Amino acid sequence: MLKTTITIPTYWARKYGERGSTEDAIFDHPTPLDQQGTLPRCLESLAALKGKDFRVLIITAPVNQQLVDRVEKVVEKIIAPFRKDFPVIQFGVKELESAQKFLESRDLEGGLLSLKSYPNIRNCQLIGALLLDSDLIVAIDDDETVPEDFIDTAVELVGSDFEGKRIDGKAGIYLNSDGDYKIHETADLRSSANIFIRKAALINDTFSQLLSAPERIVETPIALGGNMVFSRELYTSVPHDPNITRGEDIDYLINSRLLGFNWFFDRKLRITHLPPKAGAGDPLNTTPLAKLQQDVIRFIYQKKKIALSHNRAGITPLRAGDLGVYPGEFLKPGLEEQALSALQHTRPVNVDESFFPRPEKLLAGAKNHSDQAGAFFDFARKWLQIMEILAADSTLKEQLLRKSSL
Repeated sequence: MLKTTITIPTYWARKYGERGSTEDAIFDHPTPLDQQGTLPRCLESLAALKGKDFRVLIITAPVNQQLVDRVEKVVEKIIAPFRKDFPVIQFGVKELESAQKFLESRDLEGGLLSLKSYPNIRNCQLIGALLLDSDLIVAIDDDETVPEDFIDTAVELVGSDFEGKRIDGKAGIYLNSDGDYKIHETADLRSSANIFIRKAALINDTFSQLLSAPERIVETPIALGGNMVFSRELYTSVPHDPNITRGEDIDYLINSRLLGFNWFFDRKLRITHLPPKAGAGDPLNTTPLAKLQQDVIRFIYQKKKIALSHNRAGITPLRAGDLGVYPGEFLKPGLEEQALSALQHTRPVNVDESFFPRPEKLLAGAKNHSDQAGAFFDFARKWLQIMEILAADSTLKEQLLRKSSL
């Protein structure tokens, strides 16, 4: 029987209405510290699953290290009642620090791991699952619920061959409360000449193509972090890129293909995505403009990364056209001009420049950031060492397993 771990990152912010700091991590909708958030609802749906042969690993990420102790106590209180239904473990700062110290004792950089950004948090999902000796990772998010047959559907076919290619990873679809998969878009946004303004339409078109394919399983250029399945060979070989600012799920798919692994879309793999609505008291770094800025930085970075793939030994080269309408359209020539236009169009006149720099300044910073793209290939080699060393250690595994019976 394959050992399956369901991983759930949970993001936490300051109390509702409390002003954030420029040092706070940027997450889409972290739960305010004085609220319960969506995690209990997610765990309730897991308790109703038909199959029970799984563990749950909660990756707890506060926006600021000052909040760590308070956040982890709140999360522990939320998850404790569910231990009667399935083993559930919290991976937090203490577990991270133990892994960092262990790696440093083996002459590896512990600082390569952190809980301060989406890709680093996702990497902690992979590391935690490895310490639980997992054959498969089923990644969901805390603002989702799953159907009763979800776990059986998730693990099906992973690792098997399909049309001459191994299914190393599998991606599914998000449904909203009405059962629809499409992101809301308006006619004027769809008709825009700017790809950043038209982003929702491009995502909708990509999923429409995948869902209308004649086969249940089809190769995919897109994956959503809250509905992904990883084989052991995949997650021990491919890391999330720590330098990506946003969209770490699709970036992971790109990384996988660069390193010779395959991702497929399974139209039966469905979850319901129920994110909280934005409120007037939400911090500035969760606003649409903040997310646009992060998109600009990440696509310029990814464009550079796939360009570098053509002169790296042992890397499978990629082109924008290999990645469909989305994200492919964001990796073509003219990206920088489109980004500048979108930023100018979206940015209000009177905004806090410590959060929202002038478009020209942000674009220059994005180009500078893209100079780090080559570092991913070095990190991928180190990742193999990290996972091999962690897999051989029993102490960290035992420490983490003990937390399932708190």
